[in-house]
Amino acid sequence: MTPLLRVTDLSKAQALNAVSFSVQRGEVVCVVGPPGSGKSTLIECLAGLQEPDTGHIEILGTAVGPGRRLPVGLAVILSDEGLPGRMKVAEALVLFSRLHNTRGLPSRLLDLLDIEPLLSRRFEALTEGQRRRAMIALAMVGNPELVLIDEPTTGLREGSGRRIEQAINELRSGYGGVCLTLADPVQAERLADRVVLLRAGRILAEGTPSQLIQTLGSVFVLRMPPYVRVGRPRDVRVLPCATSTYLYGSRQALEEAAEELAPRTGHRAWSIRPPTLKDAYLTLSAVHEHAALER
Repeated sequence: MTPLLRVTDLSKAQALNAVSFSVQRGEVVCVVGPPGSGKSTLIECLAGLQEPDTGHIEILGTAVGPGRRLPVGLAVILSDEGLPGRMKVAEALVLFSRLHNTRGLPSRLLDLLDIEPLLSRRFEALTEGQRRRAMIALAMVGNPELVLIDEPTTGLREGSGRRIEQAINELRSGYGGVCLTLADPVQAERLADRVVLLRAGRILAEGTPSQLIQTLGSVFVLRMPPYVRVGRPRDVRVLPCATSTYLYGSRQALEEAAEELAPRTGHRAWSIRPPTLKDAYLTLSAVHEHAALER
């Protein structure tokens, strides 16, 4: 089956380096990385807003690039886009429906995005969460096969973020495929069928959330405050980060480490948990950085 999106060896100076991945019909692919990892540049290259230095992009079976129009059936939702402030949401929906020659947004998505209370409001009066929900609604009016979304919920309150997540899940089955960028691995673990872990413009790893977590092996995780001097507990891997220090090992090894650290911290109830996608990202990033230093 031909992918809805195929990216091959995409590079952009100081932003992307030989990035390759695909999006199949019926799946949500999350490109995950912190600010500065190249996510927004990637989406802008896919949307034709930036020209990559090298590489190949194929969308809905059509090669895209300089001087070529993006194929019909693609919807792009950028985090900072909007419409004229005086335009009402209902007016925009009617306009986009006429442009795409459709009957508008299906009632299921109207309900999921909670658009009805916004119909009479002007874009300039919308909150950030309401604006993003409205822009997703407008993108869906054309019944796209592939949807590209840049940072859909960053900075939003829980209510708006949850509604957008529900709409993304709906797009998986009701439309075609979704490629979105996220900074939060926890959110990606909830949403994604496949995850592309991006760091400094390079792909660290790609796979389902469970596959990426399994790269850590049969370990558990103990999270400590960064001010605690952990040292080197036996049979435990220590990964210091800016806001926490993470210890990885068997449950027994972590329990022993916690007992050793208790006199220094005055705390004995540290929580030992299974690893998450965030742990996989942190570990793979550390391995990548260590390998780069050794070159």
